[in-house]
Amino acid sequence: MNVRTISVIVSAPRDTVFNFLADIENLPRWAPSLCERLYLSRGRWMALSPQGELHVDLEANNGTGVIDLRAGGASDRMPLLPIRVVPLSLGSALATFTFVPAPEWPAGIMQCDADALAADLHALLRRFGGGELCAADPLPQLAELGLN
Repeated sequence: MNVRTISVIVSAPRDTVFNFLADIENLPRWAPSLCERLYLSRGRWMALSPQGELHVDLEANNGTGVIDLRAGGASDRMPLLPIRVVPLSLGSALATFTFVPAPEWPAGIMQCDADALAADLHALLRRFGGGELCAADPLPQLAELGLN
């Protein structure tokens, strides 16, 4: 399974970053490749994305810093994008986004989505006044270990 993690260090307190990411209505602000526009339909969040209409759900736990974001073409098939926000210092935080591909995804789709989100996450750096994006492709490291 090809799992990919993207990390962002931002120049803002952990609670500020967590609260921003945990508000589903901010999704178009930090992930436009996933969600160009968000709306409610029959009590469920829906997103218009470049891939079409997606069902979207977000569950956040402030105590652990975990945000479970799910998005997919059907409400019963929404792959998970776990997000974790932790403090690094008084004025900075680390946010990690882990892509876990759905079994039915064609080869290459997750890589394209992860690359698009990595590009989107530069908006977090601008929003919070700087930081660093770490989006290394894990495949070369895995290949060196014979694990790909």
